[in-house]
Parts: sequence; structure tokens; C-alpha cells
Amino acid sequence: MKNTRYIILIMIFICVFTIDAQTYKVKEQEQIKAFVNVNVLTMQDSITKMSQTVIVENDKIIALGNSNDINIPDNAKIIDGEHKKYLIPGLTDTHVHLHRKKSEEWMRSYVVNGVTTVLNLGGSKRVLKLRAQIKDKQITGPDIYTAGRGGVVKELNRPQYKEVTLDRIEERIIEDKAKGYDFIKIYGKMTIPQFEHMMKIAKREGIHAMGHIPRNLTADDALRIGQKSMAHTEEFIYTQFTEFDEQEVKDFATKAAEENIWLIANIIAYEKIELTWGKPQVMDSILRLPETKSLHPKIQRIYKADWYGSRDVKSRPYIEKVYKFYFPIVKHFHNAGVNILVGTDTVFPAAAPGESAIDEMKNLVKAGLTNYEALKAGTANAGVYINNFIDNNYYVGKIKDGYTAHMILLPSNPLDDLDILKEPEGVMLRGHWFNSIDLKEMVRWDN
Repeated sequence: MKNTRYIILIMIFICVFTIDAQTYKVKEQEQIKAFVNVNVLTMQDSITKMSQTVIVENDKIIALGNSNDINIPDNAKIIDGEHKKYLIPGLTDTHVHLHRKKSEEWMRSYVVNGVTTVLNLGGSKRVLKLRAQIKDKQITGPDIYTAGRGGVVKELNRPQYKEVTLDRIEERIIEDKAKGYDFIKIYGKMTIPQFEHMMKIAKREGIHAMGHIPRNLTADDALRIGQKSMAHTEEFIYTQFTEFDEQEVKDFATKAAEENIWLIANIIAYEKIELTWGKPQVMDSILRLPETKSLHPKIQRIYKADWYGSRDVKSRPYIEKVYKFYFPIVKHFHNAGVNILVGTDTVFPAAAPGESAIDEMKNLVKAGLTNYEALKAGTANAGVYINNFIDNNYYVGKIKDGYTAHMILLPSNPLDDLDILKEPEGVMLRGHWFNSIDLKEMVRWDN
């Protein structure tokens, strides 16, 4: 009997050891992945590199070259592009809001649509926790860079904004940096001294400031004081182009380009405002769509809130005029050399997380950018912006040696049709490969 027990114990030990060994071996194999026979848009230029091999080790791209010239490690996981599939960098949405309930679930929608990095413009402890959980691989989500609260001092968004002291502004910037926020959000109203002090302290503390143009000032003020990026195109209409004069836009765009300004065009958010303003029946129709019903329940509830459907329909002519003027602003800014970024303001009624970034790129094409330039706004441009202003150790937006392995595998060339971005065959997130089946499972909601 004793012998039998010993034999059983030995067998259990052997089985456990074998499982551990196999698990370790699998992990070792998955550390290296090779995309073979893929057509690569590196986003360093618009030229497609045909029949390439891209090697990924852990979370970094370590090699790229012609498939005939690259040696594939024996233990690599092979992902075959069959000489017809296209590999592009992961997308970046530079204007999102992740502080809402259940965001740890619905933010997987970004990844499913190839959005692998986001800039969150309204921070909280919840967002800091999400960022940490993603870094620790506890949950799946895009890389997060986040501002602190929606504005450095909440009183700046109230009638008594002039009473906010310079010391108070300085204290809050230092507090946000100490809490681990990546940048601060410009928001509300400010006096010129307040705005100048905010930008001075942010520069001194080495923390980037981005966001709205103070609503009571002008875009010229923002340019002079040193704001480098603006989060909504309508900010310029409210503060500078109040007469809807295209010549004024052209003149300002030249100055903005000389100052290396970045525009988060955010056409998609205002598109949804214009679509629903004073028309509750529009959102009712959107809620009945199958694609809406497939969204996370929390997102559907945000849609139902219909922020603009109950607004005064008499204001629609102005809203329509603002929306129409978006496109010449973006066009003239782009033509002048202003850097354009993709941002969506999600979660926003009728603007789905992830998918709306693709729709935004299509809006940029409508404004006059080429498909390549629009895709660059959502990839390489964003990578340069983050690296220059927020994290100089973060390299994304290109398929290049040493860059983070954020990539999307597509069935055909997105430069021919950006809609193909909505049909990924797989997404690589920090070197972890999700095939099409994995992506579908990622958006099966528990409630």
C-alpha cells in the first residue's frame, strides 16, 4: 500500500513538473514572434515594403527586412501574411475619457479596433489604477497617458475664476505631477497672468500642458503664451475665427505652423453634436442599430443620455455652421504645416471607442488630407507628439527597430480604403498577439 502511495506521489510530481516545464517552454516560445511575408507600411514614409519579415521579442520590434534576408529564430511564433496582408503600426487616440464606470471592460474596444495608445484628458484615481493594471498585465487595454482632473483648478471653470491665485495654480500642478499624472489639461477661463503662470510652472516642472484654449482669451494669446496643442477645432472658432473668415484662418495657420503647433482636430465629436442637436429621434434610431447593441452596456447607457438631443433646435443653424467650418480650418492648418493628430473625445454619445478613431481619419480625408496623411495623424504623428512632449522614452507609431510592438494586421492596403481598418485580422499589443478570434472574444460582455 505504501509503495502504491509513493508511486502515485512520484507520478503527480512528474506531471506537475512536466506541466510547469511545458508552460515555461510556451512562454519562452511566445517571447519571439515573426510576421512573415507581410506587406509593411512602416509609416516612416508612404512606400509599402512588400513581402517583409518583422521580428518581435518581448514587447519590442527587433528586426525588419525582406523575407528572403531575415533569419527567423527557431522558437519564434509564426504569423504568416501570405504575401497579401498588410502590417501597420497601432493607432493612437489623443483625446479620450476613461474615468467612467466599467472602463476597465469597455476600453478593450480600443484594442479591438487597433487603438493601442490613448491620451486621457480627464484623470482620476480610477484612471491611474487602470494605467497601473495594464502595465502589470492584470487587464487588457491600450497604453494610457493621462492628465489630472479636467482642468488644473476647477474654479477656473466658474464665474469666480479671476479669484484663483497664482500660488493655487502652482500648488495644483505640483500635486498632479506628484500623483503621477503625465500632463495637465488647459481648461476653463483664465486671466493672462494666470495662463502665463500656468505655462511657466508646467515648463519648470517638466510636465506638458495641452487642451482647450481658455474660452475668454484668443488663439493668438495661446500662441504667444506657449500652448503647443489644442484639443478641439471649435476652440479656434469660439476664440479667434468668430466671423468664419477663411482668410483669417490661412493667416493664423501660417503663424501656428511656425510655432510648431499641434491640432487634435476632433471632427468626429462635433459631427455627433451636429447630428443630434435638437433631434432626439436621431439617437433613438442609433440605439436600434445592431452595431450599437453590440457595444458594452455602459456605452449604450451613455448613448441613451443623448447629451445634445434635448438642446434648443433653434440653435441648429449655428451648430451646422460651426461644423461646416471645421473642414476649411483643418484643411488650411494642414496645408500650412500644422501637425494634425487623431482624437475623438470618446466616450461620447454615438462615437464608439476605437471605431471612432477610424472614422476620424476618414473625416481628415474629407478635410483634404490623403489617406496616408490621415493614417499618419493616427500613428507616426502621435508617436512624435508623445515622445517630444510627454514621454521621451516611448516610441510608437512606426514599424521600426526598437519601437514598441503595437501593430495591426489587415487583409488589404488601408491606403486604398481606410474602412479596412475596421476589419483587422489581428492586433499586437506590447508584443502580445491577438488573432481575429481573440478580438471577438474580447468584446463579449458579462452584462
